[in-house]
Amino acid sequence: MDILKKIAEILNKLDCTWAIGSSMMLKFNGLVKNPRDIDILIEAKDSQKIKKAMDNIGQRLDLPSKDPFRTKEFFGYNIDGVEVEFMGDFSIELENKSIYEFILDEKSIKYLTNLDKVVIPITTLEDWFVAYLVMGDPKGRVPIIKKYLVKNGIKHEELLKRNLEQDLPNDIKNEIIELLNINK
Repeated sequence: MDILKKIAEILNKLDCTWAIGSSMMLKFNGLVKNPRDIDILIEAKDSQKIKKAMDNIGQRLDLPSKDPFRTKEFFGYNIDGVEVEFMGDFSIELENKSIYEFILDEKSIKYLTNLDKVVIPITTLEDWFVAYLVMGDPKGRVPIIKKYLVKNGIKHEELLKRNLEQDLPNDIKNEIIELLNINK
């Protein structure tokens, strides 16, 4: 957590939109114990100033973008032995050739936590439920998130509904609708 705190202190000073996602977000929700890396969502327009700042504390990694990802800015660093990946305008090309976009804005950053008085913005389980569905759930996260949301309730229904407005395949839309209906 010291590494995350160090990164957060820098990002907070840069006046950029950012938030923790993926396995670290799951850790903050108590759903995984030891994430292997730190995934940070950013706006692509902020990538150059973030790279400049991260160059001072870490070693840049060569992280080639792979299909079907269409993220505008994807780069990583080794910071004190931990892999940190930055995703600017995170997006994925779908089977129907449309593009899914993880919308990073004030609506998607619902949680702020503090590590020794350093603010850490965190994305939501609801948005990651959809993101993992779109990715084909390579790490088996969808059932874990779904079980949690069914048990504890959906806190950000509006984010699931917002994702339904994207041009998603019907099977993914049906999964989202099913989850929304369970909460009724």
